[in-house]
Amino acid sequence: MEKIINDVYVDWIEKVKVLQKAVIVNDCGLILALKRPADCPRPRPGCWDLPGGSVGQKDIDSWKINSGKGDNNDILIRALRREIKEETALDVENIRVIHSASGFNETKRTYIVALGYACRAKKEKNVKLSFEHSEFKWMAKNDFLDLEIGNDGGLIESILKKY
Repeated sequence: MEKIINDVYVDWIEKVKVLQKAVIVNDCGLILALKRPADCPRPRPGCWDLPGGSVGQKDIDSWKINSGKGDNNDILIRALRREIKEETALDVENIRVIHSASGFNETKRTYIVALGYACRAKKEKNVKLSFEHSEFKWMAKNDFLDLEIGNDGGLIESILKKY
């Protein structure tokens, strides 16, 4: 049964969550790793992560007019840039998709689309963390894979392996 929800076409799915993570690389080829605070109320406290987050309704409302061309005005790219800026204060360039995956959360009745990107930090020395992370490191991919990531369903490992 087809439905129209808030002017968006949907088939049987009523809720969709788009999750995006970025492998940010510096001029030396090292990857930015972010650590979640140990007392974090969010999933995986004290674990290491890649920058990124969810695409929100504000992202869609703000950018839907100029989106859909796969360029820097695309909703996904602008939402990723926003998340990176919020979490690290970094500006990034050369953004490209390197991973995609999806799943269905039965409990929340939500279809999840996960995207992984690779990009380059414009000024790596400008990292300033938000409250969402307690520390950061620039490191080689293999060293990142040795960190405590926690149970994220294998997303971070999958993204890093495709980088």
